[in-house]
Amino acid sequence: MTATLEASTLVQRRCRRAMTGLKLPPIEQIDVDDLVSLPEGYRYELHEGNLVIMTPSTFWHKEMARRLMLMLHAAGSRVFQDPGVRGDRARDCRLPDLGVVVRLPAGLASYSNLPGSAYSLVVEIISEHSQNGEYTDKALWYARQGIPEYWIVDHTPDRADEDGVVHVHRLTLTGGDPAYARERTVLLSELEKERSDV
Repeated sequence: MTATLEASTLVQRRCRRAMTGLKLPPIEQIDVDDLVSLPEGYRYELHEGNLVIMTPSTFWHKEMARRLMLMLHAAGSRVFQDPGVRGDRARDCRLPDLGVVVRLPAGLASYSNLPGSAYSLVVEIISEHSQNGEYTDKALWYARQGIPEYWIVDHTPDRADEDGVVHVHRLTLTGGDPAYARERTVLLSELEKERSDV
């Protein structure tokens, strides 16, 4: 218990030193609208009122996002990187890697987050060193927002730099509750080829 407490205190001290230039409003008062006023250079989510500062992504992650964004854009989708998905409560917001928006509100400069009903698809790309519940918590959260399709991109079994595994999920009602059912699993390179052949 003491070793755990000491390790926890050490981690807290290191975090404080690393984030001395990060000025935040009182955490218990942050809501979705406050996210735009937080310091730039970080990615933020609110999980039921808890502020989560996202770690920088790897270049494999960035490459998968770039390729998916180009593919979806070429298919005529309005795809955005790091779009905010607003939850049902003022202190709940997620930041998927990509999102396809079906309807944008007027006054775009006023919005950094949209409700789940604005999206037809959200994409999460697994970050190797900071998994954030893409297969569990986030999937359930996006389903509750009513987003029809959810893709998770993960590493190939051989950890290839040039490809990823795309798990395509569709929204269903399981016992009356929204949930995602996996429709298919496909390599990103194969999905790109399928989309270019259409």
